[in-house]
Amino acid sequence: MKHLIISEYGIYLGLEAGRLVVKNKEDRKYFPLNRLATVAIAKRGISFSSDLIEQFSLRGIKLFFLDFRGVAHSMLVGANQHAVVQARINQYRYIETNALDISIRLISAKIKNQRATLSYFNKHHKSANLLKAIEELKRSTQIIKNAKTLNDVLGYEGYAANIYFSALAQDKFLSESFANREGRGSQEIANSMLNFGYAILSSYILNAITNAGLEPYLGFLHQKRPGKMSLVLDLMEEYRAWVVDRVVIKLREQYKNKKHMDTKLKSALISQIQATIAKKYIYKGKKLRLEHIIQRQVYRLSGEFAGEHNYKPYVFKW
Repeated sequence: MKHLIISEYGIYLGLEAGRLVVKNKEDRKYFPLNRLATVAIAKRGISFSSDLIEQFSLRGIKLFFLDFRGVAHSMLVGANQHAVVQARINQYRYIETNALDISIRLISAKIKNQRATLSYFNKHHKSANLLKAIEELKRSTQIIKNAKTLNDVLGYEGYAANIYFSALAQDKFLSESFANREGRGSQEIANSMLNFGYAILSSYILNAITNAGLEPYLGFLHQKRPGKMSLVLDLMEEYRAWVVDRVVIKLREQYKNKKHMDTKLKSALISQIQATIAKKYIYKGKKLRLEHIIQRQVYRLSGEFAGEHNYKPYVFKW
Protein backbone atom coordinates (compact mmCIF):
# COMPACT_ATOMS: atom_id res chain seq x y z
CA MET A 1 0.00 0.00 0.00
CA LYS A 2 1.22 3.50 -0.83
CA HIS A 3 1.62 6.45 1.54
CA LEU A 4 1.56 9.65 -0.51
CA ILE A 5 2.93 12.99 0.69
CA ILE A 6 1.99 16.16 -1.23
CA SER A 7 4.53 18.91 -0.56
CA GLU A 8 4.30 21.37 -3.49
CA TYR A 9 2.17 24.53 -3.60
CA GLY A 10 -0.70 24.81 -6.08
CA ILE A 11 -1.44 21.11 -6.59
CA TYR A 12 -4.99 19.90 -7.22
CA LEU A 13 -6.15 16.46 -6.08
CA GLY A 14 -9.09 14.97 -7.94
CA LEU A 15 -10.85 11.73 -8.82
CA GLU A 16 -10.72 10.15 -12.26
CA ALA A 17 -11.84 6.61 -13.17
CA GLY A 18 -11.27 5.21 -9.67
CA ARG A 19 -7.88 6.85 -9.38
CA LEU A 20 -6.44 9.79 -7.48
CA VAL A 21 -5.16 12.32 -10.00
CA VAL A 22 -2.49 14.78 -8.85
CA LYS A 23 -2.41 17.84 -11.11
CA ASN A 24 0.42 20.35 -11.12
CA LYS A 25 -0.12 22.73 -14.05
CA GLU A 26 0.20 20.50 -17.13
CA ASP A 27 1.68 17.56 -15.25
CA ARG A 28 -0.59 14.73 -14.09
CA LYS A 29 0.11 11.66 -11.98
CA TYR A 30 -2.36 8.86 -11.25
CA PHE A 31 -2.62 6.57 -8.22
CA PRO A 32 -5.20 3.73 -7.97
CA LEU A 33 -7.33 4.24 -4.86
CA ASN A 34 -7.14 0.54 -4.01
CA ARG A 35 -3.37 0.93 -3.55
CA LEU A 36 -3.51 3.98 -1.28
CA ALA A 37 -3.30 3.77 2.52
CA THR A 38 -2.76 7.43 3.46
CA VAL A 39 -2.32 10.84 1.86
CA ALA A 40 -0.52 13.61 3.78
CA ILE A 41 -0.81 17.28 2.84
CA ALA A 42 2.47 19.01 3.75
CA LYS A 43 1.95 22.36 2.02
CA ARG A 44 -0.64 25.14 1.98
CA GLY A 45 -2.50 26.11 -1.19
CA ILE A 46 -3.57 22.57 -2.19
CA SER A 47 -7.16 21.99 -3.38
CA PHE A 48 -9.41 18.92 -3.49
CA SER A 49 -12.42 17.43 -5.19
CA SER A 50 -15.31 16.62 -2.82
CA ASP A 51 -15.83 13.39 -4.77
CA LEU A 52 -12.28 12.38 -3.89
CA ILE A 53 -12.83 13.09 -0.18
CA GLU A 54 -15.97 10.94 -0.27
CA GLN A 55 -14.06 8.04 -1.83
CA PHE A 56 -11.26 8.40 0.73
CA SER A 57 -13.85 8.16 3.51
CA LEU A 58 -15.63 5.15 2.02
CA ARG A 59 -12.39 3.28 1.33
CA GLY A 60 -10.73 3.98 4.68
CA ILE A 61 -7.95 6.11 3.15
CA LYS A 62 -6.76 8.53 5.84
CA LEU A 63 -6.02 12.13 4.90
CA PHE A 64 -3.48 13.93 7.12
CA PHE A 65 -2.80 17.66 7.22
CA LEU A 66 0.73 18.59 8.34
CA ASP A 67 1.89 21.97 9.63
CA PHE A 68 5.07 23.79 8.51
CA ARG A 69 7.13 21.50 10.75
CA GLY A 70 5.61 18.39 9.17
CA VAL A 71 3.57 17.58 12.28
CA ALA A 72 0.05 16.22 11.73
CA HIS A 73 -2.52 18.62 13.19
CA SER A 74 -5.62 17.11 11.54
CA MET A 75 -6.74 13.72 10.26
CA LEU A 76 -9.80 13.03 8.12
CA VAL A 77 -11.27 9.51 8.33
CA GLY A 78 -14.62 8.03 7.37
CA ALA A 79 -17.40 7.80 9.95
CA ASN A 80 -17.21 4.02 9.74
CA GLN A 81 -13.54 4.00 10.75
CA HIS A 82 -14.43 4.09 14.43
CA ALA A 83 -12.28 2.90 17.31
CA VAL A 84 -12.75 -0.46 18.94
CA VAL A 85 -14.15 0.49 22.35
CA GLN A 86 -12.77 -2.54 24.19
CA ALA A 87 -9.27 -1.87 22.84
CA ARG A 88 -9.30 1.57 24.43
CA ILE A 89 -10.72 0.30 27.70
CA ASN A 90 -7.87 -2.24 27.82
CA GLN A 91 -5.38 0.54 27.05
CA TYR A 92 -6.61 2.77 29.90
CA ARG A 93 -6.56 -0.08 32.43
CA TYR A 94 -3.14 -1.36 31.40
CA ILE A 95 -1.38 2.00 31.51
CA GLU A 96 -2.63 2.69 35.04
CA THR A 97 -0.46 -0.12 36.46
CA ASN A 98 2.12 -1.13 33.83
CA ALA A 99 3.49 2.12 32.39
CA LEU A 100 6.96 1.75 33.96
CA ASP A 101 7.60 -1.80 32.75
CA ILE A 102 6.71 -1.15 29.12
CA SER A 103 8.54 2.20 29.12
CA ILE A 104 11.75 0.47 30.19
CA ARG A 105 11.37 -2.05 27.36
CA LEU A 106 10.66 0.66 24.82
CA ILE A 107 13.55 2.97 25.70
CA SER A 108 15.95 0.03 26.00
CA ALA A 109 15.04 -0.85 22.39
CA LYS A 110 15.47 2.79 21.34
CA ILE A 111 19.00 2.79 22.76
CA LYS A 112 19.76 -0.53 21.03
CA ASN A 113 18.64 0.98 17.72
CA GLN A 114 20.78 4.06 18.32
CA ARG A 115 23.67 1.67 18.89
CA ALA A 116 22.77 -0.25 15.71
CA THR A 117 22.78 3.02 13.74
CA LEU A 118 26.25 3.96 15.00
CA SER A 119 27.49 0.43 14.29
CA TYR A 120 26.06 0.63 10.76
CA PHE A 121 28.14 3.72 9.95
CA ASN A 122 31.18 2.49 11.85
CA LYS A 123 31.46 -0.40 9.38
CA HIS A 124 32.69 2.00 6.70
CA HIS A 125 33.93 4.94 8.77
CA LYS A 126 36.03 3.46 11.56
CA SER A 127 36.03 5.88 14.47
CA ALA A 128 37.25 5.74 18.05
CA ASN A 129 34.46 8.14 19.04
CA LEU A 130 31.81 5.87 17.56
CA LEU A 131 33.28 2.76 19.17
CA LYS A 132 33.33 4.46 22.56
CA ALA A 133 29.72 5.61 22.15
CA ILE A 134 28.65 2.13 21.00
CA GLU A 135 30.07 0.61 24.19
CA GLU A 136 28.52 3.30 26.41
CA LEU A 137 25.12 2.73 24.79
CA LYS A 138 25.48 -0.99 25.40
CA ARG A 139 25.98 -0.29 29.11
CA SER A 140 22.99 2.05 29.08
CA THR A 141 20.67 -0.76 27.95
CA GLN A 142 21.63 -2.62 31.12
CA ILE A 143 21.52 0.34 33.49
CA ILE A 144 18.01 1.38 32.43
CA LYS A 145 16.69 -1.87 33.91
CA ASN A 146 17.29 -0.27 37.33
CA ALA A 147 14.75 2.51 36.69
CA LYS A 148 12.21 2.87 39.50
CA THR A 149 10.09 5.69 38.07
CA LEU A 150 9.14 7.12 34.67
CA ASN A 151 11.38 10.09 35.42
CA ASP A 152 14.26 7.65 35.84
CA VAL A 153 13.49 6.20 32.39
CA LEU A 154 13.44 9.68 30.84
CA GLY A 155 16.73 10.44 32.55
CA TYR A 156 18.41 7.35 31.12
CA GLU A 157 16.91 8.13 27.71
CA GLY A 158 18.36 11.65 27.81
CA TYR A 159 21.76 10.36 28.90
CA ALA A 160 21.88 7.88 26.01
CA ALA A 161 20.69 10.51 23.52
CA ASN A 162 23.51 12.82 24.59
CA ILE A 163 26.08 10.05 24.02
CA TYR A 164 24.58 9.21 20.64
CA PHE A 165 24.25 12.71 19.18
CA SER A 166 27.59 13.84 20.65
CA ALA A 167 29.32 11.02 18.76
CA LEU A 168 27.57 12.02 15.52
CA ALA A 169 28.51 15.67 16.07
CA GLN A 170 32.15 14.96 16.90
CA ASP A 171 32.70 12.98 13.71
CA LYS A 172 30.64 15.38 11.56
CA PHE A 173 28.13 12.76 10.43
CA LEU A 174 25.53 15.51 10.31
CA SER A 175 26.05 19.15 9.26
CA GLU A 176 29.12 21.19 10.18
CA SER A 177 26.86 23.40 12.29
CA PHE A 178 25.31 20.52 14.27
CA ALA A 179 26.44 20.75 17.90
CA ASN A 180 23.58 19.13 19.80
CA ARG A 181 20.02 17.95 19.35
CA GLU A 182 17.43 20.73 19.10
CA GLY A 183 13.68 20.17 18.98
CA ARG A 184 10.88 21.73 16.97
CA GLY A 185 11.55 25.22 15.69
CA SER A 186 15.30 24.71 15.32
CA GLN A 187 16.86 26.75 12.51
CA GLU A 188 19.95 24.53 12.29
CA ILE A 189 19.78 22.51 9.05
CA ALA A 190 20.47 18.98 10.39
CA ASN A 191 18.06 19.47 13.29
CA SER A 192 15.43 20.78 10.86
CA MET A 193 15.91 17.64 8.75
CA LEU A 194 15.60 15.40 11.81
CA ASN A 195 12.49 17.20 13.05
CA PHE A 196 10.77 16.98 9.68
CA GLY A 197 11.75 13.32 9.35
CA TYR A 198 10.32 12.50 12.78
CA ALA A 199 7.09 14.23 11.77
CA ILE A 200 6.84 12.02 8.68
CA LEU A 201 7.46 8.95 10.83
CA SER A 202 4.75 10.08 13.25
CA SER A 203 2.10 9.96 10.50
CA TYR A 204 2.91 6.28 9.86
CA ILE A 205 2.70 5.52 13.58
CA LEU A 206 -0.58 7.43 13.93
CA ASN A 207 -2.05 5.48 11.01
CA ALA A 208 -1.08 2.15 12.62
CA ILE A 209 -2.49 3.21 16.02
CA THR A 210 -5.77 4.30 14.43
CA ASN A 211 -6.05 1.01 12.53
CA ALA A 212 -5.68 -0.86 15.83
CA GLY A 213 -8.42 1.20 17.49
CA LEU A 214 -6.14 2.61 20.20
CA GLU A 215 -6.22 6.11 21.70
CA PRO A 216 -3.26 8.09 20.24
CA TYR A 217 -3.43 10.71 23.02
CA LEU A 218 -2.96 8.21 25.87
CA GLY A 219 0.64 7.07 26.14
CA PHE A 220 2.62 5.51 28.94
CA LEU A 221 5.89 7.47 28.96
CA HIS A 222 5.43 10.90 27.42
CA GLN A 223 3.56 13.53 29.38
CA LYS A 224 -0.19 13.52 28.87
CA ARG A 225 -1.45 16.96 27.95
CA PRO A 226 -4.16 18.31 25.61
CA GLY A 227 -3.15 18.17 21.95
CA LYS A 228 -0.15 15.90 22.48
CA MET A 229 -0.35 12.45 20.87
CA SER A 230 1.52 10.70 23.65
CA LEU A 231 1.14 7.14 22.35
CA VAL A 232 2.42 8.21 18.92
CA LEU A 233 5.50 9.73 20.56
CA ASP A 234 6.01 6.60 22.66
CA LEU A 235 5.84 4.17 19.75
CA MET A 236 8.04 6.32 17.51
CA GLU A 237 10.97 5.79 19.85
CA GLU A 238 12.05 2.36 18.60
CA TYR A 239 12.13 3.57 14.97
CA ARG A 240 13.62 7.08 15.17
CA ALA A 241 17.32 6.25 14.83
CA TRP A 242 17.11 3.67 12.05
CA VAL A 243 14.29 5.18 9.97
CA VAL A 244 15.07 8.91 10.27
CA ASP A 245 18.55 9.57 11.70
CA ARG A 246 20.21 7.09 9.34
CA VAL A 247 18.51 8.71 6.32
CA VAL A 248 19.49 12.24 7.40
CA ILE A 249 23.10 11.12 7.78
CA LYS A 250 23.06 9.51 4.32
CA LEU A 251 21.75 12.76 2.79
CA ARG A 252 24.50 14.87 4.38
CA GLU A 253 26.21 15.73 1.07
CA GLN A 254 22.97 17.30 -0.16
CA TYR A 255 22.61 19.73 2.74
CA LYS A 256 26.10 20.27 4.18
CA ASN A 257 26.44 23.67 2.46
CA LYS A 258 22.84 24.79 3.03
CA LYS A 259 21.41 26.80 5.88
CA HIS A 260 17.74 25.96 5.35
CA MET A 261 15.71 23.00 4.12
CA ASP A 262 14.38 23.76 0.64
CA THR A 263 11.73 21.93 -1.42
CA LYS A 264 14.30 19.74 -3.19
CA LEU A 265 15.87 18.64 0.09
CA LYS A 266 12.47 18.03 1.67
CA SER A 267 11.45 15.85 -1.28
CA ALA A 268 14.68 13.83 -1.01
CA LEU A 269 14.08 13.26 2.71
CA ILE A 270 10.48 12.18 2.14
CA SER A 271 11.53 9.82 -0.66
CA GLN A 272 14.30 8.16 1.37
CA ILE A 273 12.14 7.69 4.48
CA GLN A 274 9.39 6.18 2.35
CA ALA A 275 11.95 3.84 0.77
CA THR A 276 13.14 2.75 4.22
CA ILE A 277 9.58 2.07 5.38
CA ALA A 278 8.88 0.12 2.18
CA LYS A 279 12.02 -2.02 2.62
CA LYS A 280 11.72 -5.59 3.89
CA TYR A 281 13.23 -6.64 7.23
CA ILE A 282 13.24 -9.90 9.15
CA TYR A 283 10.28 -10.13 11.53
CA LYS A 284 9.59 -13.34 13.44
CA GLY A 285 11.38 -15.40 10.80
CA LYS A 286 9.75 -13.74 7.78
CA LYS A 287 10.73 -10.81 5.54
CA LEU A 288 8.12 -8.05 5.78
CA ARG A 289 7.95 -4.44 4.68
CA LEU A 290 8.69 -2.16 7.61
CA GLU A 291 5.25 -0.51 7.37
CA HIS A 292 3.70 -3.95 7.94
CA ILE A 293 6.08 -4.60 10.85
CA ILE A 294 5.01 -1.30 12.43
CA GLN A 295 1.35 -2.27 12.08
CA ARG A 296 1.91 -5.75 13.52
CA GLN A 297 3.84 -4.25 16.42
CA VAL A 298 0.92 -1.95 17.26
CA TYR A 299 -1.49 -4.90 17.09
CA ARG A 300 0.81 -6.82 19.46
CA LEU A 301 0.83 -3.83 21.81
CA SER A 302 -2.97 -3.87 21.75
CA GLY A 303 -2.71 -7.58 22.56
CA GLU A 304 -0.53 -6.83 25.58
CA PHE A 305 -3.07 -4.25 26.74
CA ALA A 306 -5.65 -7.07 26.58
CA GLY A 307 -3.37 -9.56 28.36
CA GLU A 308 -3.05 -11.76 25.26
CA HIS A 309 0.48 -11.02 24.01
CA ASN A 310 3.86 -9.83 25.26
CA TYR A 311 5.06 -6.70 23.48
CA LYS A 312 8.68 -6.85 22.38
CA PRO A 313 9.93 -3.64 20.70
CA TYR A 314 11.57 -4.09 17.31
CA VAL A 315 15.38 -3.98 17.19
CA PHE A 316 17.10 -3.50 13.82
CA LYS A 317 20.01 -5.69 12.73
CA TRP A 318 22.88 -3.78 11.17
